[in-house]
Amino acid sequence: MRDGYVLRKGYQEDERARNSFNRLAGQIFGLDFENWYQNGYWKNNYIPYSILKEGEVLANVSVSPMVFRENGVQRQYIQLGTVMTSKACRNQGLIRQLMEEIQRDYEGKTEGWFLFANESVLDFYPKFGFRRSDEFEYAKNVTIDQEATAVKIQIGENNELFRLRRGLKESCPQSSLWLESHEELTMFYALDYMSKDIYFIPEQGAYVFAVLKNGRLHLQQVFAPKMVNLDRIAAAFGREVKSLVLGFSPIDKQGFTCSRIKDSDTVLHVKGSALDIIEGDCLRIPELAHT
Repeated sequence: MRDGYVLRKGYQEDERARNSFNRLAGQIFGLDFENWYQNGYWKNNYIPYSILKEGEVLANVSVSPMVFRENGVQRQYIQLGTVMTSKACRNQGLIRQLMEEIQRDYEGKTEGWFLFANESVLDFYPKFGFRRSDEFEYAKNVTIDQEATAVKIQIGENNELFRLRRGLKESCPQSSLWLESHEELTMFYALDYMSKDIYFIPEQGAYVFAVLKNGRLHLQQVFAPKMVNLDRIAAAFGREVKSLVLGFSPIDKQGFTCSRIKDSDTVLHVKGSALDIIEGDCLRIPELAHT
């Protein structure tokens, strides 16, 4: 490694290094992990591997060990995310060094790897054994005959954060590819850019992350202690809803059409034969499981 460059791992408790990480994440992705950290959710579920110089983060690849329930079978995967390099340090092979270090640390300790990348770097990840994989989206047209009720959640008011956390902990799997121990990552979304898109559906006892726009209800995820009726979830958003689109693969696919996702900004890459089932069974890694 070049003079003055230092490789550090899992350093989020170091305030100076963490602040530098947040600055770079803000510059590259518009992200800030500080609120997540201050609320106690940045633990060993998100491990930054970074190259620093004089205390400043120059490049990073973050490791997220994850346990999924895949059609009822428990699987252990690793997701790589927040891959970034400061503009002044690009084309120096820093991400390659981090990828090689991560592989040395985790090879043989997981059933598979995955990451999301844009099409501009499609030639890079195959050098580390990753291959492009199709993703699928489930959707259906709906007609609301009898409305239900959706209560918008205001995080930070009337113990709503506590109730949401309890709802996450008590939820049973609501998708065919379900992230176990999802509280920490889900709270990243709840505390940040989806904080205004959380609802409680009393009829189903469900917390949902959803966006309704032009009659299209995009349902990112559902959390409830019992299996929910997705049609009744849609009904809670009123007669304006004409179509339902899922950010996950449903357990009951009846009535849904399945199509390949065409998004040049979030191309799924996988490594390991265990992940073949995602494409083979038309599963979808939940949107709220992306790091």
